Amino acid sequence: MSRSPGGGSPRLVALRELAGEAELERRDFLYEATEQLRRFLDQNRERLREIGPIKLVDDEQDYLLYHPVDETWTTRLTYQDPADNEWYDQEQLVETISELVELYNPADIFAWLIETSRDAPSHLVAADDLKREEELGEFGDDWEADLSPSQQETLAAQRLWQLADAYRLQLSTAQAQHLREFSANAEEVLRRTGELVLLDEAEDVLVLRPDGRFETSLDLSDRPEDVVGGVEAQRPGLSVTEAKVIAAFYDPADVLHWVTEALAERYPAVDFTAVYE
Repeated sequence: MSRSPGGGSPRLVALRELAGEAELERRDFLYEATEQLRRFLDQNRERLREIGPIKLVDDEQDYLLYHPVDETWTTRLTYQDPADNEWYDQEQLVETISELVELYNPADIFAWLIETSRDAPSHLVAADDLKREEELGEFGDDWEADLSPSQQETLAAQRLWQLADAYRLQLSTAQAQHLREFSANAEEVLRRTGELVLLDEAEDVLVLRPDGRFETSLDLSDRPEDVVGGVEAQRPGLSVTEAKVIAAFYDPADVLHWVTEALAERYPAVDFTAVYE
C-alpha cells in the first residue's frame, strides 16, 4: 500500500485535511450564528424587555431562561456527584451570546422562541410575579433615595464598575473571536510566507506557525488541554496552542499588530497598502 510523504496513508491524510476544513467551517458557523442571534436580540431589545423573562425550554434534557433586562441566560447543568453517585441539577448563568451558542444550537433557540407564542402561560413569568419584582424594584429605588450622598455615590461607582467590566468582557470575547477567525483564514497564505516570529525575548516568545497555530513560551503545564497534542514545536521549549489560548494571555489587537510588524520587517520593499484586483 502506498503512503504519502507526510506520513500515513492517503486516506488518513485526506481525513486530516477534511477535519481541518470542518474545523474552519465550524468556527465560521459559530461566529455567524453568534452575530445573527446578537442582531436579533439587539433589534428586539425593547420588545423583549416589555415581555419580561422567557422560559424557552424546560424538560429533562434542556433548561433555558432568558432575562431581557440584564440580557443574560440561565441554563441547567446536570452532574453526578462522585461522593454519592447521585445526579444533581445546578443552575448556571451564561452572560455572553458566544458562550450560549457553544451550548445550544441557535436554530433550537429560535424554534423555542416561536414555540413560546403558542403556549405563553407555560413560558412567561406570571404577571403577579412580575408585579412583585416591580414592587421590589420600586422599594429598592426608595431605599436608595434614603441613603447618604456618599453611600449613593459608592453604589453608583459599583454599578459603573460592573457595567464597564461587563462591556470589557464582551469586548475581549469579540477580540478573541476575531483572532481565532484570523488564524483560521490566514492558514493558506501562511503556508507561503512561513512562520512569523511575533515576540522573541528572553522570557517571552510567540511564533505564528504556517498552520495558523501558535508556538509560545507561556507555561501551559496547568492547562494541558490547551496544548495541541501530536503537533511538535519547531523551537525547543515551546508549546503549540490555538488562538483562543493566546487571546487569554495577550491582547488580540497587539498580536495582530505584531503580525503586521513582522511582515513589514521581513518584506521592507513591499507596499502593504497596495490593492490587487
